[in-house]
Amino acid sequence: MGNYIKAVFFDLDGVLVNSEVMHQRLFREYVEQSRSPVPPERFYLLIGSHKSLDPWPDIVRDIDLGMPLEEFKKHIRDYRQKQLEQICYKDWIFPETRESLEALKSMGIRTACASSSNLAYIYKVLGSQNLTGYFDLITTCDNFERSKPAPDIYLYCMKHLGLKPEECLVTEDSFFGIRAAKSAGIRVAARIDHNFGINQQEADYFVEDLTELVELVGRLQLPSCCLSKTV
Repeated sequence: MGNYIKAVFFDLDGVLVNSEVMHQRLFREYVEQSRSPVPPERFYLLIGSHKSLDPWPDIVRDIDLGMPLEEFKKHIRDYRQKQLEQICYKDWIFPETRESLEALKSMGIRTACASSSNLAYIYKVLGSQNLTGYFDLITTCDNFERSKPAPDIYLYCMKHLGLKPEECLVTEDSFFGIRAAKSAGIRVAARIDHNFGINQQEADYFVEDLTELVELVGRLQLPSCCLSKTV
């Protein structure tokens, strides 16, 4: 029996674009410049998260901020916004992203971008390299009552494209994203994290980059006996 893939659903940050590294760099810069008592590694809890999950109490747990939490968050938002205004979004795109999306399209594979980030940000990042046209669907967790790790966004992607779980593959990097896809019954290829110690153990396959993802999709058209958890 085949494992034929008809669609690949992509997370954005850390999968299509190298933005997780950029965001964490900004958190570290803020900590250093403001002499904040929060260890920079605490901000790793934001990776793959959504505002509805509110990881901030865990980020500042047992730490005296010297100010209310909302004020602290505002300082960070203001700093990051100022820095992001000076950043060229197209520099975030992984170098193999366009070629990999083109390869999937040439294989007849449909694609969706399903991110926890807000829609304006998604379009700004993808639009910086004219990548939006490669996707049959672009959506955000903001559109659903529950965010990742709940499966809602991936259930919607399947319904929108008229596909079954076994016909889809999700590419994620975060624990929340991987859990969301698995809860939707979809196989997951994790883009291997080398920076933040993300728990990716629930993934079915592991790829170093999107070039390996394209190779994996090709291999998933083969009989099950030919597959492994790595490319």
